[in-house]
Amino acid sequence: MSAGPGYGPPPMPAGPGYGPPPMPGGPGYGPPHGYRSDKTSGLAIAAFVTGLLGCFGVLGLILGIIALREITRSGARGRGLAVAGVVLSCLWLVGGIAGFALRGAASGSSSDDAGGLPVTSETKPKEVDAKKMKVGDCINDDQGATNAPVDGEPVEVESVKIVSCNGPHDGEVVAIFQLPGSITPTDQQMNALASSGCKPRMRSKLSRDPAAGSLATSYYYPTTESWRQGDRDVTCVAVSANQGGKLTRPLRP
Repeated sequence: MSAGPGYGPPPMPAGPGYGPPPMPGGPGYGPPHGYRSDKTSGLAIAAFVTGLLGCFGVLGLILGIIALREITRSGARGRGLAVAGVVLSCLWLVGGIAGFALRGAASGSSSDDAGGLPVTSETKPKEVDAKKMKVGDCINDDQGATNAPVDGEPVEVESVKIVSCNGPHDGEVVAIFQLPGSITPTDQQMNALASSGCKPRMRSKLSRDPAAGSLATSYYYPTTESWRQGDRDVTCVAVSANQGGKLTRPLRP
């Protein structure tokens, strides 16, 4: 059969509002390009608090690094807290290392080079000219003048050692005075003048001490040669009454 005009399937409408629906992608339909959360990262908060306290070692540093990675991936808030936690933890670590190093240096300085044993702190005796002794000095006289017999020959002494009064010592200086006169006395005369001058100057001091009965008087006086050079000083010393004995403490004030 032939088909003339007016036959066949009707034409498809083509006016406005027809046709296939548009594909998504127009205004308001595009795919999302990312988002930012309003939530603050809990790890960032934990990192900041841990770093602030400083008593958890490297935990604050680890939490801060993990929080920064999470924030970069999720867009959560709290980057500043995480960074602060990392910085604070680093400061605590540096301070701890420095303190440990200082303690090690101090410990090393108090040990000997051989075995690291502590070195006992002792006051070394100070050797001084016998004419420079002062009241209150405790002395050791290696030449034995402080314990020389009263009726023996005088011992010439050039120097003594100043030592601690809390340890064994030969004597303690109690008084110092000068001999009068310009004419050189004999050795026996100077000995007598020194003895008669020291005893009254030392009596009250020795009598106040609980061990007064075990104390005796000794003294240093100028030699003939030092007298000619202007030496007039007599040094009065408290010593043990026992021959060769030692004092072990300072005299009572």
